[in-house]
Amino acid sequence: MELRHLRYFAAVARLEHVGRAAKMLGVAQPALSRQIRQLEEEIGAELLERLPRGVRLTAAGRAYAAEAAAILAQVSAANKKARDFAAGSAGAISVGFNDIASWHDDIPHRIHAFRQAFPGIAIELPPLSSAAQIRALHEGKLDAGIVYAVHCSQDDAAVLETRVISLSTIRLAVPKGHPLAAVRSVRARDLAEAPLVWLGPDRLQRYNNRLLAACMESGFSPQIIQEVPTLSVQLSLVAAGMGLALVGSEVGARLPGNVVLRPVKGLDVSFPLVLVWRRDNGSPALRHFLAQFGAGGPQDAARRATDTRGASKHAQ
Repeated sequence: MELRHLRYFAAVARLEHVGRAAKMLGVAQPALSRQIRQLEEEIGAELLERLPRGVRLTAAGRAYAAEAAAILAQVSAANKKARDFAAGSAGAISVGFNDIASWHDDIPHRIHAFRQAFPGIAIELPPLSSAAQIRALHEGKLDAGIVYAVHCSQDDAAVLETRVISLSTIRLAVPKGHPLAAVRSVRARDLAEAPLVWLGPDRLQRYNNRLLAACMESGFSPQIIQEVPTLSVQLSLVAAGMGLALVGSEVGARLPGNVVLRPVKGLDVSFPLVLVWRRDNGSPALRHFLAQFGAGGPQDAARRATDTRGASKHAQ
């Protein structure tokens, strides 16, 4: 039995006429009659009652017609699903997400736009630190990640592709009423004795190492009074007057009401945020996601080397 036998029988069952079914299918009537006979012989049951004019389904034929219609519908759905997956309009992707990325307003907006444009693609956003995302990408457990470029090493470049999507410059978070809140910019040396609330190194080791090195290069050693797990907690403690904090410029739009940001003269460091994915991941759904960020397509190839050099310069 072949799939065409089911299609032929379904047409005859629907029209109850072999001649009209043959015309609709574009096959010769004798050939169609033979195909139906072959189907009946294979099944071992009469499906049609032959009448002087037309045909009529037998009880077995009615039962078989319902099953044949269901099978053909399932085949049609499977064909469409395969086409959708190949076109990237269906499927699933997993993209690492973290507290830092959520503070860059443009990133959630682009993810929302992707979901609107491709409702057939399921997107999972597991909460992972930058370092954990890099590991998961190497292990094939993620399709893409959003991390600080400083977490991507030269060894990663052989496997992973990156695209800069935002740039975080360092600012000082100060509670209103603090003397440094009254100045337009802070000198790095003014922070020599300042109590600082710091993001815990277990989640941002390379980030913290680079920030610490930049502080030392600018002439002061950070006086860390408390380490916290997230940026939200860090800002909450600043708001509570527990200390000051060196944070990324992206937090400006969602600061606590009694916290202000001030640039730090002499602290020359910034952190590119990158979209990162495996070079060998050919998922069409992933290509659509990357395109939402201006990455992964032919037009991105010419920019890629420039972005990588820029990310490396800022990360050093």
